[in-house]
Amino acid sequence: MVVPFILTLTLLFGQDGSQQPSATLPEVVVRAPPGDPVAVFVRGTTVPGEHGRYQGQVARWDADLCISVVGSAPEMNAWLTEQITANFRSLGVPHGASGCEPTVAVVISMNADAFAETFARSNRNRIFRTREGAVTQFLGPPRPVRWRHVTRTGPVGPDPEEEILAEGLPAELARMSNSRIRTSTARGIEQAIIVVDAQRASAAPLDALAAYIAFVALVDLPAEPSTAGQRTILSLFDGAAADRPRALTRWDRAFIGALYSVTPDDVFSLQQREIELRMRRKLEETTISPPDPGNTPPTAPSGSG
Repeated sequence: MVVPFILTLTLLFGQDGSQQPSATLPEVVVRAPPGDPVAVFVRGTTVPGEHGRYQGQVARWDADLCISVVGSAPEMNAWLTEQITANFRSLGVPHGASGCEPTVAVVISMNADAFAETFARSNRNRIFRTREGAVTQFLGPPRPVRWRHVTRTGPVGPDPEEEILAEGLPAELARMSNSRIRTSTARGIEQAIIVVDAQRASAAPLDALAAYIAFVALVDLPAEPSTAGQRTILSLFDGAAADRPRALTRWDRAFIGALYSVTPDDVFSLQQREIELRMRRKLEETTISPPDPGNTPPTAPSGSG
């Protein structure tokens, strides 16, 4: 596992616990209207993995997550862990019981660039699978938070067709589910490493940072996601502080809900389209719901920012 190695590296980089932080399938092209913000958002936050757009798929966790936060003071590590898992619960995503074996390692480092360099060099085969492109994306450019998801491709479980049709989805999505091109495999996330630069991320409120980490843990994102200028926790480090969300927004929740409902064995382009349709439907539903929670976070510990 990654976590024991990370615990060693945190000692090397000054984390003393007192610092705060096959057959080629034909391409299926489904075009959205030009400038469609939902389509732009989905295409800027999803990746097909190493098999590419024509044979790849989006990746999701198919087992309970288990978060381990290291690098800060013990009480802060524990508080961030609780806030991250609270975000999971609010999304209906299960988290392992106390004492579970970690699958998501969150490292808070005062020297994140050097930590990332050492981690990538030591795990080039196991975590990055000798892919220079993956190493390059992880290392640069310097940023407040960086991540790497370890994925695998395996056989799919039970056919979800009946569940999909039973949801009363729009006719367009129901037709897609009856005519999909399948690959007989699905791509899943096995582990994730998330490195927080304590200095670059210091301006972010800790509750907002926890929501950001929760999103990043759940989604196999590009190194630099593009969110079409929408209100999302991914904009935490962009723009003026007063305009930044401090919790998961309706766009975040709609996207993650759609991602974790997508047909797992479709090809990537059809998965993107299904996510768009599901996300658009959810956003329409929430326009008559209570106000966007993006600025109503849980209370952070006293003096934590």
